[in-house]
Amino acid sequence: MTSREQVLEISASATSFTAVCEACATQDSEEGFSRSTFAGRLELDLDHGTFLCRRGHQVRVERVERPAAAAEAAA
Repeated sequence: MTSREQVLEISASATSFTAVCEACATQDSEEGFSRSTFAGRLELDLDHGTFLCRRGHQVRVERVERPAAAAEAAA
C-alpha cells in the first residue's frame, strides 16, 4: 500500500483545527469504524507544521497566504 501525503490548508487567522485523517478514514471504512478525526494547534507566527493523527499518520498543515502578504506580492 502506498502512502499519500496529506496536506491540510487552514485560514490565515486560524490557530486551531479539527480535521479528518484520510488514511484513518480509509482504514476505518474498511473495518466499520468512524473515528478518523484529530485536532491540532498552529500558532499564528508559524506558516506550516507537521502533525500526527492518533494512529501516527503524518499530516502537513499549511496556512493559506495571508492577505497582507498577497497584496505585497502583487505590488
